[in-house]
Amino acid sequence: MPTGFNCPTLLFQQGGQGGLEVCPGKEARTQEWTSVEPATGVITCNIGDMLMRWSDDQLPSNFHRLRNPQPHEYQGDRSSIAFFCPANRSAVIEGLGRMHPPITAGDYLPQCINANFAKY
Repeated sequence: MPTGFNCPTLLFQQGGQGGLEVCPGKEARTQEWTSVEPATGVITCNIGDMLMRWSDDQLPSNFHRLRNPQPHEYQGDRSSIAFFCPANRSAVIEGLGRMHPPITAGDYLPQCINANFAKY
């Protein structure tokens, strides 16, 4: 299940064209998914792993997915715009409580991407 690598991601969706689901916090253990219903004029903000690290885990990232529409839901094309907000390459990602060792954003993102291809 994916989480976002960056800081926040801002998601602009059209009302009535849902499909985004999140599995936050304790629900991740039981895999209880919650629909994020889009509304016109509302921006969904998803906390990414970088911001979670920067906040010393005070702002948790969550698992998310996009599901196919149910038979009673809108069946046409769906469109949305995601605005990814990474930190500057040279920004040092270190929380005030120093829970995690400092790392630059430029070093952090490749580390996250490489973790996707790790051998288990």
